[in-house]
Amino acid sequence: MSDVGWPALRLSPRRLLLSRAPWLSVRYLLIGTALGFTWLLVVLVWLAASLLLLPLGIGALLIAALVTLGPRVVAHDRARLGMAPRPRSRWNWRRPWEPLGQRDTWREFGYLLLVVFVVWVVEAVVSVGLLLTAGTLISTPVLVLVFGDQLVVGGPPLRSYDLWPLLPVAGAALLVPTCYLWVAVATARAALVRAMSESSRAELGARLVEVGRSRARLLDAFEMERQRIERDLHDGAQQRLVSLAMTLGLTQVELEDNGDVAAASRLVAEARRDATRALTELRELVRGIHPQVLTDRGIAAAIEELAVHSGGMTVVTGIDLPGRPSPLVESTVYFAVSEALSNAAKHGAANRVEIRGVRDGDTLVVTVRDDGRGGADPERGTGLQGMVDRVAATGGTLLLASPIGGPTELRMEIPWTANAAR
Repeated sequence: MSDVGWPALRLSPRRLLLSRAPWLSVRYLLIGTALGFTWLLVVLVWLAASLLLLPLGIGALLIAALVTLGPRVVAHDRARLGMAPRPRSRWNWRRPWEPLGQRDTWREFGYLLLVVFVVWVVEAVVSVGLLLTAGTLISTPVLVLVFGDQLVVGGPPLRSYDLWPLLPVAGAALLVPTCYLWVAVATARAALVRAMSESSRAELGARLVEVGRSRARLLDAFEMERQRIERDLHDGAQQRLVSLAMTLGLTQVELEDNGDVAAASRLVAEARRDATRALTELRELVRGIHPQVLTDRGIAAAIEELAVHSGGMTVVTGIDLPGRPSPLVESTVYFAVSEALSNAAKHGAANRVEIRGVRDGDTLVVTVRDDGRGGADPERGTGLQGMVDRVAATGGTLLLASPIGGPTELRMEIPWTANAAR
């Protein structure tokens, strides 16, 4: 609406009347009036029910729940403007009070109060009031023709006034400033939606700083991973291949100089063992980078393989997906689940782990729950922080509940089609 409104306010009266802007604006205001009045009734009924149930202890919960109505109203008004929905974490039934601690929730509740007690009244006056006034003045001849002397103003019939034929002219003249006012108020209303539903500059700055820190941690993690791969290649497969080359050289010497077939056969067997060990170490190294089963069969099969190699823990999996998410999502979930299983075994002393995964709309939801001793904290563990950063890089969220004494539950919510460009 603001994209249409601001340019329209600079048009000449003739061009404005011939454009769509006034009629789009008055329609927007009329719908806003109806919605605002509806929200007012909802709020009043909600408050009345809360006060009636206050002695039972339920009223306070209803009043607290009323606060969460603000984000729904903002989301609806954003949709009316064609704005994209704001990303939000899904409601966590284990911590239902969590939205009350978010600044955005209270800002949007303030927007709700502004709409139900002020904004819709202004919209009603500007849209309905001025529309009726201008329409009545313009249609005066028709009204006089239909009602005759029954149409009175201040006592005498309207047509007894000498200037009554000028009323349609006054109505037409009023229509021009009315159209400008419709556009101006609708544009201001749209700007209010944008202003009240967007985060402040300070919050955006804080988020950008956190994004910068997260990316810096990811770069550090990638550099450490590169060094680990280099070290593993140097200490493992490279040494095996050097030994293999030396053994084959000795075999050649035995055959060419001594003709000792038995000694050469022993050296060939040793070379074969070195080659087998080198291949095994290379496979393990590649599995640590990106397991082949993840590429070939997807995240469900890859997690099943993790469960098989989880040591002494009992791992129950339930990955029920209607297809395959993007490769980035699969890789992110795989390494997060792998880290969670490792933490459950090493730090949580867990005996049983449950892994569940479902598609909820456009979101992949994966939970990992163990019966360990709990106390996991991303601030104290680089592995957990790495999981948070990996998930955040896809535009997703990671929720962790790990009270002292357990259990520990990790929940990932990642956009199904997330890719590296996000």
